[in-house]
Amino acid sequence: MLCAGLALTWDEPAAFTSFGFATVVCATLGLVFALISKGGDIQLSLRRSIILLVFFWLAVPLLGAVPMMGIQGNDGWLRAYADAMSQMTTTGAKIVDPALLPLSFSLWQAGLQWLGGYASIVMALLVLAPLNMTAPGVHRSPFLTIDKGNVAGGVGLIARAMLLVYGGASALIWLGLIVTGTPAFSAVLLTMGSISTGGYWPEVGGEPSHIGQIGMWFSMLAMTFGALGFALHWDVIQRRVNYLRDPETIGLFILIISAGILFFLLGKEIIPSIQNAISLITTTAVPIGPNGYTDIPAPIVMALILVGGAAVSTAGGVKIIRFLLLFRQTGVELAKLSHPSSIQAIRYQQVVIGPRELVGLWAYVFGYAVVISILVILLGLGGTGFAEASQLAIATISNAGPAFTPASGIAGDFSALSDPMVLLLALAMALGRIEILAAVAILSPEFWRN
Repeated sequence: MLCAGLALTWDEPAAFTSFGFATVVCATLGLVFALISKGGDIQLSLRRSIILLVFFWLAVPLLGAVPMMGIQGNDGWLRAYADAMSQMTTTGAKIVDPALLPLSFSLWQAGLQWLGGYASIVMALLVLAPLNMTAPGVHRSPFLTIDKGNVAGGVGLIARAMLLVYGGASALIWLGLIVTGTPAFSAVLLTMGSISTGGYWPEVGGEPSHIGQIGMWFSMLAMTFGALGFALHWDVIQRRVNYLRDPETIGLFILIISAGILFFLLGKEIIPSIQNAISLITTTAVPIGPNGYTDIPAPIVMALILVGGAAVSTAGGVKIIRFLLLFRQTGVELAKLSHPSSIQAIRYQQVVIGPRELVGLWAYVFGYAVVISILVILLGLGGTGFAEASQLAIATISNAGPAFTPASGIAGDFSALSDPMVLLLALAMALGRIEILAAVAILSPEFWRN
């Protein structure tokens, strides 16, 4: 409705019609689901919870593609769907050239990223955390004690609390940008693209010229806030914990400082070094400054986005928590070389991580590597070179589309890819949000047996 209002104000009749139709479709479906779920708990088993997760991330972008079809009908539904998937999963890749779209679509794409970031938090708390798929040892909170057989019972509490944190932080960032001189509409777009770690920027192809250095730091703050765990944010607001005692938060800042120093040693100025480090590690991946990170070796860029942010955040990637636990296990195994009979438990926030959880961690990392390998092979069969295919695979599965820069020089530009390749990468973007093990489980025959 907001985009339809903008289209009407800016005299964009085709966009107004498209957004108006999409409003009717979404409102009708929303009313139907509201009536279905009203007045009772929906009991969801393990299998049904995973099906809900997969269905959500594959189906909702179809609604996001509806307005695009009225404007870019010649490009077809597949590219419209892939573009909506890119925004919803906060990947931020450019499937359709923004210059070809009416101005009202800038709010639509940025808004999809903002809603996608919110959805990723809610779905992680609603489905993944009760099923222990966000990683063992993640920050414990009342939001992580939901009965996995009664998913619907926690929807109201989680949705309202996370909207308060996510929306409240967005409002504060927007006000900060306004105070520092950023135009109001550009501040809206920048806020949505930053806190969702989706990377939508008011200007195509790089750093907005009308945003000052102080405003840029507000954007960096939004990226960092989005990449931290939102269950942790809520508990900090409730004064149960503080950020300095959370290992994932400490790990995120150590990574940012380390990457910033590395970029500086590679010849970049210190301020752009820190800003690009924040952008990459939060999987926003928007190049900051004149050259961004284009002169940084590609393996370093890909490694940073692979790590990603914290669990239950808007960031993509494997997540810091998993690497922390695997490093601790490595330390225990090395200690056993000197003392073979010693017994050392792996602890994380007063929680003992058992062998079953560690096997799950290794299975996740292995599954991530296998999926990347399959994507590289399929892209190669489609005629993409190995180096480019590797970067595309890692950027999409980590939901960090701008980390890939093609020959056009525009970060995150996927428009030159063929339709089959675009669809393949769109599914990879969804896979990055679904979690690898959940997606693999749904393909198993055992999963569907009674």
